[in-house]
Amino acid sequence: MKRLVAFLILLMFTLTPLVRACITPGDYYAVGVALNRPGITYNLSRLMEAHNVISEGNALIYRSHYDERLYVLVWNASDGLHVRVGIPINWTNSSVLRASFNASLILTGDVLEKLRSEGWETVDNTTFTRDGVTVNLIPVEETECSSDSDCATGGCNGEVCAPKEEAGKIVTPCVYKSWYSCLSLSTCGCVNGTCTWKPNPDFKACLKEHGVDPSSVIRAGRTAVYVTAVEKTPEEAEASVEEFMHAFGVSCNMSIKFEKHTDKVPAPLVDPRTLKASKAIKTELEWLREWGVIEISKEDVEEIAGIARWGYAGQNSHIGWYETKNGTFSWIPYHESRNPRLVKCSSIGVPTYRLPNGTAYFAPSSPTASTTTTVPSSSSSSPPEEGGGICGPAFSVVLILLVPLFRKR
Repeated sequence: MKRLVAFLILLMFTLTPLVRACITPGDYYAVGVALNRPGITYNLSRLMEAHNVISEGNALIYRSHYDERLYVLVWNASDGLHVRVGIPINWTNSSVLRASFNASLILTGDVLEKLRSEGWETVDNTTFTRDGVTVNLIPVEETECSSDSDCATGGCNGEVCAPKEEAGKIVTPCVYKSWYSCLSLSTCGCVNGTCTWKPNPDFKACLKEHGVDPSSVIRAGRTAVYVTAVEKTPEEAEASVEEFMHAFGVSCNMSIKFEKHTDKVPAPLVDPRTLKASKAIKTELEWLREWGVIEISKEDVEEIAGIARWGYAGQNSHIGWYETKNGTFSWIPYHESRNPRLVKCSSIGVPTYRLPNGTAYFAPSSPTASTTTTVPSSSSSSPPEEGGGICGPAFSVVLILLVPLFRKR
């Protein structure tokens, strides 16, 4: 449990300097869906007839049918009915170390495999975490290229990969070298804003067989490396970073300057590793469907549950029916949609919910009065506000980073 909390702490603070959008801590411990697919209908007044359902603001709240320790929040918005299941949270103090530096790195399949074999967990290949230390990689934008079409080969034997406007002007000796045969294993393209022969294990192995250092052929763009360590000494944090960099072939000793902070951070009242976000959201959608609150197909429910993760919640990362990068529509987190307009959150506080002492149910009128308890929660009881301004797409990384710890669904 302590390791999990530490990971979520460092996740929040690692990404904060990288983006302008603020972070709602409770979203890390929740999963939500906007039922915005055409054809899905709902009758929220029907839910108001259920026992053990409380109305607060524009939302209805009740205990989860999957696990009564969790809350369920249901509200109507302009894009349809929203359903959110969350874990209540409290705040705790923790020691946090932060550092940042630039490096020339190219993330390849063999590097990923090595990192994973050494215990580093990742989901999006930009943020890696292990034992309380997180390393976040953000490519520093270069100006050479934005796509593969901006690059071309040059030189007498086509052995140079360079920006298209420069490639034709490059002159090299017309002497064929044996390692040129390795070029057939790669392609010239754009990587992190730099024109380069694209790395892959076969290409690098071939170069080494011919006595050529891959770094002399593969141009690595600059990468900003952000490190956050929770409840670690500087020596422990630096050792972890050095091991991380070794996977990229960087073997020199590093001198990293860490800044120490003591921060209040969110801690879940229930260990998320013991709960399955997919089952939690599926259970509530099926219950709402069974009792006529929503009309949704079983296939849609299965698809939503199939991608559900803790952290897929809030305005930027809730699940919905959105256009994908390739132009089709599917149930995906909002930040993965084609053109997400990511917003700042309006608050990072922890409001409280009044939860009934029992799970919501439909039945004839009961003489037993419903009592309530108050628990800290991880999100506002009203629908998320839409104000706060538009932020850049870098925030699309933030909330999906929980997946490695929550594979058990």
